[in-house]
Amino acid sequence: MTDYAALVRRMEWGIAGWGVVFATVAGIGWGGLAALGVATGAAAAWANFRWLESAFSRPTPARAGLLGLRLAVLGGVGYVMLKVFAVTPVTFLIGLLTAAAAALGEALYQLIYARIS
Repeated sequence: MTDYAALVRRMEWGIAGWGVVFATVAGIGWGGLAALGVATGAAAAWANFRWLESAFSRPTPARAGLLGLRLAVLGGVGYVMLKVFAVTPVTFLIGLLTAAAAALGEALYQLIYARIS
């Protein structure tokens, strides 16, 4: 496995892992609706990461055009979660931040791994 493929795999697992951790903490502390908001935000962050990774790792004109659609789809998911399921915006944003937590974890991993090898 190449270094890039390993990085992408770690990021995907990091987003999913932090999503589970954040959703569990939100569920215990604030109830099921908060856990749903965090889990949905984490799922949107994971889908956004996959979409961006596929568009930039194998760029084509069609994939570049779909990047604008990505924002509409993610905005639509957020709107439905906020209006239909009455999820609070803060919990949804916390779920979206799982990508940032995974990126921070990957940066620390790279710093530690670079010292060892």
